[in-house]
Amino acid sequence: MWRNLLEYTDAAGRVMVGAAAVLLVVAVGSFLTGIVQAATGHAAGTLPYWLATMGCAAVAAVLVVLASRRGDLRRH
Repeated sequence: MWRNLLEYTDAAGRVMVGAAAVLLVVAVGSFLTGIVQAATGHAAGTLPYWLATMGCAAVAAVLVVLASRRGDLRRH
């Protein structure tokens, strides 16, 4: 899927996919940090980590959808 997406989209679509990949890495890092915080007894302070995780994942999903639509428009 990723190869097709990168193959059929333009430069702006590739930037969107790259930004989505970075956001997914940030989301995973934030998720793991939140787990560590909760496991060490600081569960009350984990809300920012969970919000960052969900926010990054949602924005990454939107970017991938937009990039795939750019690829579909370019292919047709």
